[in-house]
Amino acid sequence: MLKRFITAAALAVALVLPAQAQIKAGEKSLGPKLGFASHNTSAFAGLVFNYAFSQHLRIAPQIGCVFRHKDQDALLIDLDFHVPFGIVSNDKAALYPLAGLAFNSWSRHGVDITSGEDVTSHINRFGGNLGAGFDLRCNQSLRLNFEAKYTLVKSYSSLYIGAGISYVF
Repeated sequence: MLKRFITAAALAVALVLPAQAQIKAGEKSLGPKLGFASHNTSAFAGLVFNYAFSQHLRIAPQIGCVFRHKDQDALLIDLDFHVPFGIVSNDKAALYPLAGLAFNSWSRHGVDITSGEDVTSHINRFGGNLGAGFDLRCNQSLRLNFEAKYTLVKSYSSLYIGAGISYVF
């Protein structure tokens, strides 16, 4: 119910306020992102920065963490490239495919039965990202973002579905 209300409110704001989703070279944005990680069926949170090299290419580094569930959590560092294109005539919305590099540091938590000590282990892996996203420009300085990407990492591949809000400057 709350998701429907938030979605309806965001769409209402987007339709009322004048905005341009047209990306300009040098445009930057920064904001939080929240979502779901399939590897350990948990939530993730992160911070995303975007820099547009041109109207059709932007770089999006992000850092985040997957919250502990099933005795696993992770640090995520991604460097993605987006190729956005407008989908409506008023340029308020854009779709983009994405591809990029990923670094995941997964922690497996456990307790040694005999000694009772923490036996946490860390696995660091490099991989790649593939996915797509949707931007909704609410006004000149506010953008909503919805994204789904699959991270290919040895033994820790995962689907990440998230939503974020960004301040555009």
